[in-house]
Amino acid sequence: MDKALPVFASDYAAQIAAAENEVQARSITPLTSPRLVLIAAISRNRVLAADGKIPWRMPRDTAHFRARAAGHWLLLGRRTFEQMRDWFSADQVPLVLTRDATLSVPGGQVCASLEDAMELARSQGVAKLLVCGGGSVYQASLPLADEVILTTVEAEFEGDVFFPELPPEEWRLQTETHFPPDENNPHAMRITHWLRSRNGD
Repeated sequence: MDKALPVFASDYAAQIAAAENEVQARSITPLTSPRLVLIAAISRNRVLAADGKIPWRMPRDTAHFRARAAGHWLLLGRRTFEQMRDWFSADQVPLVLTRDATLSVPGGQVCASLEDAMELARSQGVAKLLVCGGGSVYQASLPLADEVILTTVEAEFEGDVFFPELPPEEWRLQTETHFPPDENNPHAMRITHWLRSRNGD
């Protein structure tokens, strides 16, 4: 399925609601509670970052990420948190995976492990935990995830952090949306929404 999405974050609401309705309509018990949903932007060669930075500038994807992350509990590693430190809004709760118990996480909390983060979210009645990176957090979370929302920037970049492969026998493509480059977004990109396959899919 290929639908044209608008550029601005506030205009993504209908598409996000449709994706949520699809998950609920399948009436499948999530692998975990809360349900883990990975969201990431990668290059064609699966690069996430180079020297601690995202090696492209794509405002369209930034708008998409902000819309998807609004109002959610977020799971992220220490380095990703430091990069996003001034980005969080009052309706988001960042859970930072780190062994540094002294780290200040305004509006959120430090968690020593993925299991601790999930237990904390579960104890607060959180239904969905959005996994925002970096690479090692994606790697640890993927085997437990039910959804992956992936932006692919249609270019190749040098990098040192990569997104893990999605085994085709484990994941089913739900939607795929393509965007051409424009004056603000120098590369074409596509957004794919993957759901974990179950028996009968």
